[in-house]
Amino acid sequence: MSDDQRPADENLSAPAAYSGAAGDSGRVGDPVADASGVALARFREIMLQVDDLDWIDKTLAGLSQKMLWRNDRTGASIALVRFAAGSGIPSRHAHASNQFMFCLEGRYSYLPSGITLEKGSFYWNPEGSAHGPTLAHEDTVLLEVYDGPHYPTQPEWYSSPDDAN
Repeated sequence: MSDDQRPADENLSAPAAYSGAAGDSGRVGDPVADASGVALARFREIMLQVDDLDWIDKTLAGLSQKMLWRNDRTGASIALVRFAAGSGIPSRHAHASNQFMFCLEGRYSYLPSGITLEKGSFYWNPEGSAHGPTLAHEDTVLLEVYDGPHYPTQPEWYSSPDDAN
């Protein structure tokens, strides 16, 4: 039987450590721990209807997210983030990896540089590049991608360490 004729339940990834809505939905079987104790599972392909996912509030007022996918080993992630009008990140900061954002709706500005994301805008903030504070001029939804961990340390505006992931 060729690979393109295999049943879907045989179409599984190598063992990996993923989470988020896609990872949680795509996990097959019970995870097993690797030599360092990290839980690894196999995953099947998955499609999400993001409108069916709940927005999860972060501890920064006006910010919520839908975590679509996360590599728990590297910290890389893909999420929808929503800033309510008038909210934003309160201070200058840098990330421990590259940050990519695509604006799906709204208007969101990086105040010192004057860069403003509007629907259809793509933004790349290279690893270690200081930026912010920011302001959402109206309710804004961004597709946000990190290619590694989000922050080198937990920012002061989050009271929960989970929010920095």
